Amino acid sequence: MHKLTNICCIVFLAILSLQTSAEVGSKIKPLQLGIVPYIGTRSLVTSYEPMRLYLEKALGRPVEIYTATGFKSFYLNAQRGDFDLVISSAHFARMLQIKDKFAPLVRYSKGGRGLIVKVLNTKFNNIDDLRGQIIATPDQLSLASIVCMIYLRDNGLLAGTDFRVLEVPSFASAILAVQKGEAKAAISAPGALGQMPVALREAVQPFIDTGEFVSLIFLANPRLDKATTEHLKSLLLKFSIQTPEGKKFFGSNAFGSLVPATPNDMNNLDHYLAETERMMRASP
Repeated sequence: MHKLTNICCIVFLAILSLQTSAEVGSKIKPLQLGIVPYIGTRSLVTSYEPMRLYLEKALGRPVEIYTATGFKSFYLNAQRGDFDLVISSAHFARMLQIKDKFAPLVRYSKGGRGLIVKVLNTKFNNIDDLRGQIIATPDQLSLASIVCMIYLRDNGLLAGTDFRVLEVPSFASAILAVQKGEAKAAISAPGALGQMPVALREAVQPFIDTGEFVSLIFLANPRLDKATTEHLKSLLLKFSIQTPEGKKFFGSNAFGSLVPATPNDMNNLDHYLAETERMMRASP
């Protein structure tokens, strides 16, 4: 009887220990990862699932992915403090750094490029062929859109005067608009194209390339202590094709790898801030 009592006690304590561990685990505050909506929500969540799992395992705490319905709402949510870790378009990242003291951690090694694409075999050869046409663009606050519009303006084409803008929800929607004949060209970027279905990606070809710029930057909310911020940076730099999750993630996009975000990277973004702020004021 005494032996049976001891066995029952051990089983009870084991169950109690498991329950207590589960309760403690459930009380750990999740790390909230906010990602700018440069592709559709479902594609975004699916694409970043390997990174989420990697961070969750490495941190020993839940990691939750959040986004927003548009670039402006994402920026305002980040500014309000909704996210612990932010993956932001570079121009918004610079604004969050300057205005709200977010700490830049890392960026993708392969920069973004402002691309204007056309359907295969369309007889567009140069920028003047866009006169009188419709150009589909994702959210006009995306950095690719801003870079392309500045490029077109600097080369003598003004939106609303020389061409019409069709704003659509995402980069994929912009490509679809060209495929359907709703627009003659679309604004895109290599990172976004790399995460689209092959059939969609291969239906178009770039005919204007504005050149490289820093695309997405990871930042830490200033409420995180220095040790946590440095730990996150270290973990992100280790997230590469050398890890199973990193191999899966980087094998499905054109981002290359993660490298430190340098002061020079951030300073070079100042060129886009005036236009970004003008667009923010004009955006509903």
